[in-house]
Amino acid sequence: MDVRTAKKKAWRVLIAGIISNLSIGILYTWSNLRDALAAVDPATGERIYSEWAPTMLNLPYSVGGFLSAFVVVAAGAWQDRVGAKKVIIVGILMVSLGAILSSFVTHSPYMFLVTFGIIVGSGIGFVYACPRAAAMKWFHPSKKGMVNGLVVAGFGLGALWLGPVEIFLLKTMGLSLEQTLLALGVLILCIGIPAAMNVIEPKTKEEKEIVDKIRSEDLSGGKPVKATMRKADNVSLATCAKYPQTWMLLTIYSFFCSAGALVISNATDIMRIQTGGPEGPFGETVIKAIAFMVPLASISNATGRSLGGILSDKIGRKPTYYIIHTVAALNMLGFIYFWKTPYLVVLGVILACVAYGSAMSTTPSIVADYFGLKNYGANYGLVYNGWGISLIIGPSISAYSKYAYGNYDFAYAAAIVLIAISAAIVFFLKQPKFKPEEIIRD
Repeated sequence: MDVRTAKKKAWRVLIAGIISNLSIGILYTWSNLRDALAAVDPATGERIYSEWAPTMLNLPYSVGGFLSAFVVVAAGAWQDRVGAKKVIIVGILMVSLGAILSSFVTHSPYMFLVTFGIIVGSGIGFVYACPRAAAMKWFHPSKKGMVNGLVVAGFGLGALWLGPVEIFLLKTMGLSLEQTLLALGVLILCIGIPAAMNVIEPKTKEEKEIVDKIRSEDLSGGKPVKATMRKADNVSLATCAKYPQTWMLLTIYSFFCSAGALVISNATDIMRIQTGGPEGPFGETVIKAIAFMVPLASISNATGRSLGGILSDKIGRKPTYYIIHTVAALNMLGFIYFWKTPYLVVLGVILACVAYGSAMSTTPSIVADYFGLKNYGANYGLVYNGWGISLIIGPSISAYSKYAYGNYDFAYAAAIVLIAISAAIVFFLKQPKFKPEEIIRD
């Protein structure tokens, strides 16, 4: 293997990682599935799934999201030992099986929480933990943001194909929710497994030597080396957990991503509430807009992930954080006071998802900057728990706001407070300095 062949293989691994994440984006289509669970039978006027209380409709999304983050620590540590491919295959099998099992328990909310929330959510965590770490090992350190951005964009884009497929099966073909979940499980399996087979790390001595040559290449052109271009010191999970930067990043994830989570999990309902719904002054436009809210959120989320990673490589991680915090806070104000027409709501959803997506690529990149790649899977997994917490905070605030006030204004205001706290934490964030005995030598 020569350098040119290694670089081609690097891109093959990266593309396979993107597709692996693309196959499991079912969590970001929850808005469609929730609408199906809340649907009313036109013949009787009764809810089809009356067993589901309105306050329970976001629980599978929250539980699935939290568990997908919670298992990343274990999945990342397992990946560090056995490689990415095996872990991703197990995860895709779990997501597929969970969707199929969910098709049999739609009238039992608590069983659905097990099949969708626990099995699907855990499976997503096993897949999500692996492609970035595997791909980054093939690229120069200066490409960490790009690699993270593209791989996690695949996860965000999962809703771009799954969302329209769900609408097609449910609305156009008239299939039941049960039949739709069954079909989704099979599709996830067919797309995910072939991709997983190609997500591999450098294994042979020759591959490792060539890749080390690529990763050690001097790209500075004689200029001072940026922090994002340096090869970071490697530390263990135990060391990572001792440093406050880890918990600061976890808290940033928890608070900042809550704003995006509340928008993504309620995208279609936000369009109804903000504009007055199909019965309001924008009736026909609202009906058309609702149909593409989930794909719109998916594209915006993925765009933010790609742009955020690349931007953070160029201008630095903290400046990128400051930009997205400012955008997110101003956007929440827009939802409270200005975003009251379909086109403005679309703008608000785009801004919320782009900012959210940018955090999803900037944060893993800064973890690699701070703690290295040798134990990246486990170290990032610990920080990633903050994202899981955000999927409890955001949807819970939105569910309370809708139940108590009939709109989401309280949730938007709460999100502004959380974003402000997160921005303050970013201000105090700085590169950790490790003791010599804490650094793991290659």
